[in-house]
Order: sequence, then structure tokens, then C-alpha cells
Amino acid sequence: MSKDPYYVPSLVDLPVLHEPPLSKLERDFIMVAVLVRIQHLRHTEALTLTKALLALGQRTPEVLLAKAVVESALENYEAVLDTIHELDRLDPPEFRPDRKIDERVRVRSFMKARATFGLTGALDNEGRASLDFYLRQSTNKPKAKNRR
Repeated sequence: MSKDPYYVPSLVDLPVLHEPPLSKLERDFIMVAVLVRIQHLRHTEALTLTKALLALGQRTPEVLLAKAVVESALENYEAVLDTIHELDRLDPPEFRPDRKIDERVRVRSFMKARATFGLTGALDNEGRASLDFYLRQSTNKPKAKNRR
């Protein structure tokens, strides 16, 4: 008998999985389902799917970024900041002169600034730095050539 007060004896022994519960193809399929739900403004369903992926051990940068986007759309700013900090630990942006800044890093920066402002009504130093980075990267993008 377990000393855990919430312990409930199981009638059926569940098998222990020794391999990843989801293949890359299955994870990608669920990520497409998340994207479709975001596009249709069904954010709570998208959040449920991202939380399920995380519960299944799929802690990839793509899943964490999707969760941050959904939490931002739902205006759960504390969860956005927690997710972005976890994402920064898992996949640090590592700003170097030779590294090309991709759109994901810019989006993370914008969401961090927006969540900071949403929580406090003002930007702290980290929020200001995030917004400054986002705006600087927006102005540094190459202009599309006019083909006439």
C-alpha cells in the first residue's frame, strides 16, 4: 500500500513504454492540427493539443513555440513568459554577428515584450530589450525588389 493519500489501486497493469510514444510523423500531424485550430481561432483546442504533446514528452522548440503562441492569443501572459523562458533554455537564441536571425527568434522577442506589458502595464528592462530587438530586426530586413 502506498503512503500517497491520492493513491488509487489500478485494476489493470498498464504497460511501460520503452520507446517514444509518438513518431516524428505523428507529432508533425498533431502540430498541423494545432496550426489549423489557431487559424480558425480555436485557441483552447490548440492549447489542449500542445499540452498533450508536452505530456507525451514532446518538448521540442516547435511545440514550445506553438504553446507560447496559443497562450499569447489567450492572453495568459504568465504562461507565455514561462514557456518562452523554457524555450530559451532549450533552444537559446545565441545572438552572434555571423548568425542569421530567423522569424522564430523575432516572434519570441515580440511575445516576451507583449506578455511583459500585458502583466504590468509597462515594460521592464528585459521587455524593453525584447521590443528593441524585435523592432531593429524588422527594419534590417531586406526590401523586396520591385519587378515592373
